[in-house]
Amino acid sequence: MRSSDDADLPGGDTSQRPSVAGPVAAVVLGWLWLYNVFIKGQGGVEAFFRVIDTLSEDVVMGSVITVGVGSAIVVVFTATKLYTQVISEASSFRLLEQLVQEAWATGDVRTLAAKVLALEEQPVPDVLHPITLPGILLSFAFLYVMSWVYLVLFSEALFFVSWSAGVDLPITADNVNLLPTLALAIPFSARVMAYLRYRYTQDYADFMPGALFVLLMVASLGQLFGSDDQKFFLLQVWRDGAYLRGFLSNGLMIAFIPVFSEAVYWVLGAVWSHEGEPTD
Repeated sequence: MRSSDDADLPGGDTSQRPSVAGPVAAVVLGWLWLYNVFIKGQGGVEAFFRVIDTLSEDVVMGSVITVGVGSAIVVVFTATKLYTQVISEASSFRLLEQLVQEAWATGDVRTLAAKVLALEEQPVPDVLHPITLPGILLSFAFLYVMSWVYLVLFSEALFFVSWSAGVDLPITADNVNLLPTLALAIPFSARVMAYLRYRYTQDYADFMPGALFVLLMVASLGQLFGSDDQKFFLLQVWRDGAYLRGFLSNGLMIAFIPVFSEAVYWVLGAVWSHEGEPTD
């Protein structure tokens, strides 16, 4: 039975709560009217009848860039934060397999999403690797796809860092192969730290969302302001067929390196765990 205090709590009895729709609408419309009067120089009556025009033209259309860039930041940060949590825990793929199995049994997708986004807070499983064939294949697929994502993004990020520091990196066949190798070394080093159970792995990995945030903002500013001085590594590679073929063919092997190292780690982990088991 709900007590009288429950009505004051979030999610309690809302029948006696005053509606906020009226006051909120009044504040918004009043602010727009004042904006029309003092900023646009309209008369009181004209400002009133042009409130909807200001709302649709100035507020809604003017916020497209803000909403677009802000939404992109949220997506990029969420995806990179999830990936950093995965690579920072040695048994993360087994943990993801367990969470998916629980959600499959209960049908609770919202709980699954919440636990995945807070992966570092979940209890660590005893097994290092997934124990089902679909779990193994999906883990390898996830790792390979994300390796490609970071290979591409950090290639651009490293090129930007060099450009902003005044170092002009020439686009050559060797550099097209070298830059992605250095780019993938950044997230791969975090995974190696996880293998070694380095206590500051998460701290190291957490800089990656910030790096991609800066890259996104710089790219957005360069595009919006039409900078003629800004250079992009991937655009220069895309415009040259030979460089593009070299980038893609070399990337196929580079992105496989984290998958191969993960497979070796799982096998060694399984061997070591069997060696520690008591024999009859």
